[in-house]
Amino acid sequence: MKKLNPYLMFSGNCKEALMFYKTCLDGEILSMKTFAESPLDVPREHKNRIFNSEFRAEDFMFMASDDLPNNEVNLGSNFALFLSFTKKEEQEEAFTKLSEGGKVLFPLENGFGMLVDQFGIQWMLAGR
Repeated sequence: MKKLNPYLMFSGNCKEALMFYKTCLDGEILSMKTFAESPLDVPREHKNRIFNSEFRAEDFMFMASDDLPNNEVNLGSNFALFLSFTKKEEQEEAFTKLSEGGKVLFPLENGFGMLVDQFGIQWMLAGR
């Protein structure tokens, strides 16, 4: 069976974003390696950036890193994370927390809402 893992790329604030998602979604950071721990030779100012990480919260997982030197990313406009909830209260709580400092694109109504979080990541939250 194949499994899709979304991969998020940040411009130097990957660790901060993972800590934010950990709080909002009651998740855990399974692994986090810096460029200093990687086989890549990067400038010293990039050594503490995140080379690769894995995040999990209940039944969903994603991977994330900071962008590579000389390969900056444009955040938020080229994908969205679709997250399904079985409990309305958890969906509402996550929507409220994720939208703090961000922008609500579609208010949470009839079991669906869409937002851009403070890191430029688009989220679609759906209830079952």
